[in-house]
Amino acid sequence: MKQNMNTSMIKATAREQLLGHYGTSIAAVILYRILAIIIVNIVVGAIIPSNLISYLIYFAATLLINLFFGVFQSGLAYLFMNIVYGQPVSVSDLFQGFRNHPDKAIILQIPLAVMDILTIIPLQLFTVIRAQNRVLNGAIDPKVPLTVLAITLMISIVNIYVRLMFSQSYYLLQDFPEKDAFSILKTSAKLMKGHKHRLLLLYISYIPLAIIGTLACFLPLLWVISYLSTATAAFYQDLVQR
Repeated sequence: MKQNMNTSMIKATAREQLLGHYGTSIAAVILYRILAIIIVNIVVGAIIPSNLISYLIYFAATLLINLFFGVFQSGLAYLFMNIVYGQPVSVSDLFQGFRNHPDKAIILQIPLAVMDILTIIPLQLFTVIRAQNRVLNGAIDPKVPLTVLAITLMISIVNIYVRLMFSQSYYLLQDFPEKDAFSILKTSAKLMKGHKHRLLLLYISYIPLAIIGTLACFLPLLWVISYLSTATAAFYQDLVQR
């Protein structure tokens, strides 16, 4: 059986395949970020949560937006897979998800979107409790922030696990569009058995670059995102070619 590439080899593959495609990939990332900012500000930004009903509307809108962006995640997977496999690429690949089973792309996003919502709920509830206590001139029990932090930390760990488990879903959608979404999710979970730590280490290896990019006025982060996305696609290539 073919031995899997280590993190350094995957990153080297990504750098090699990215040559000549930096402009296209970074332009696609910029366009995606602009669209995300516009859509989120229009839909979610217009909702100012102040009571239970408004918070429910806020969470529902956030969930729907997250699901919708699954279509763009499918397009990004298509673009960076093309880079890794040496195929022609263009910025318009970002919209491939609208042409390739957008319904499946949305379903694939469900577990990730739900985990994201569950992660932010404790912090939002804590914000409400703190605001109410300020109005009543009351003090918050010191145990409350620690409890919220512990709950958020636990949900975040589960969130990371779920994301690692279903991380190959959008790549599989490109290779096996005839499969239904739930079969793709099951296949991703099966592929990632024994490999979650490998992908996690790949992500962690980009933290220094992300910190440098942040300190350098954020612009280098566009290159880091493009580099990481290509490396993630190379990880998928290595995984399915075993």
